[in-house]
Amino acid sequence: MSDQRGRAGPDPVPYPDIARAGDLRRALQGQFDAAGLACRARHVSSPGWRHVAARVVGVERDADVVTGIGERAFCLRLRARGVGMARGTTVELSGVAAAMHAWQSGVRLRQLVSAWPFLRTDGFAEAYERGDAEAIGHRWRQYHEDPSQARQLTRLRPFVAHAFREPRLRALLPYTSHRTLRFSRTVSLPYSDDCPFVEPLRDGRYLVRAADGRELGTADAAGGVALVLAALDASAGADDEFHVGRA
Repeated sequence: MSDQRGRAGPDPVPYPDIARAGDLRRALQGQFDAAGLACRARHVSSPGWRHVAARVVGVERDADVVTGIGERAFCLRLRARGVGMARGTTVELSGVAAAMHAWQSGVRLRQLVSAWPFLRTDGFAEAYERGDAEAIGHRWRQYHEDPSQARQLTRLRPFVAHAFREPRLRALLPYTSHRTLRFSRTVSLPYSDDCPFVEPLRDGRYLVRAADGRELGTADAAGGVALVLAALDASAGADDEFHVGRA
């Protein structure tokens, strides 16, 4: 998003329609009303974005839009249960309103990006649309097979190669955070915080930590995977004891 915090209102040169309406929320609602679209535009929660951003909220889907700075541009993001599904930029507020309404109405991704070519999606979003298991499988294949992997995965590749062969790990969503490889039982945000995580070391080994940050051990890729699996087993055993104790 372009940072327009501190401005009293939208720039009337690239955004005369927004300036006339008073803010982006009012202008967007005007587009909904004029087209007969059953959507309610809301202000975003941050006061600094009140004039230049707006959102539409549903039970499982939501969308937000913000104006660009210096030249006319509406930057749109679409999410489902916290997962980014599509995004794009256009100069037409009417297109933003129509795409938002279609998204909130349940239109599928491929139909959406076909109808509004300024929108883009990705393989993970399309997999997530088919279900959590599809999204998890896509992420694992991306980490294991994609040669254009993110830089932070370079030292994690040997570990990922071994982890890829473990069904228990393949059932969890892998993701990176602060140069560590983490796992989540949930695909949508917030990610679960009860899984061990892995930190690559300069000597080619891996430091495995418990979910609370405690060091569990250092090993090569195969040994690191074994440490993660043992930690998951220990966590499952602790959960079983907790439930038995409460029975």
